[in-house]
Amino acid sequence: MIKKIITAAVIIFSISIYGQNNPFTRLLLDKVIIYDFEGGKGSENLHIIDNNGKLSETVKKKVILDQKTIETLSMKLESKQSYGAGTASCFVPHFGIVYYLKNKPVAHISVCMDCNRLISSKNIMAQNQGKTGSGKDSYYLLEGMSKSFRSFLNGLLKKYKFSHQVKNS
Repeated sequence: MIKKIITAAVIIFSISIYGQNNPFTRLLLDKVIIYDFEGGKGSENLHIIDNNGKLSETVKKKVILDQKTIETLSMKLESKQSYGAGTASCFVPHFGIVYYLKNKPVAHISVCMDCNRLISSKNIMAQNQGKTGSGKDSYYLLEGMSKSFRSFLNGLLKKYKFSHQVKNS
């Protein structure tokens, strides 16, 4: 009972510190699953969840995350300290994160560790740093994952023996 009260207090405190702009801490969900998959196999299989809301057919492995890991991941996803690094242009994701409620995806993220980029179904405000240009010529610089966030994600890949681990994260 005390553990549940402490967990609830930590979540409320975290939301108040990091603001209400974090879509991942505000999601109604009952589980989060990470996936090892072969993204980039055709335009429809680029992301972990396709445009029709279906899981990629190229999934090789899946792991259901525990509550503590879900909370840490959700907070890191919306932290400005998790972004600000450069990216390459390949974007061939092999790591997917899906937030579920009653076995239906409510949010999903496809991650390419090779190019240091992630694409989310929810807008991640923390990625929007360093805007340059104006109008339709505007874009954000350095939206890549920071070394610490990349290391955190790579730790999950190593822990669960996923295929696309980064040697120097």
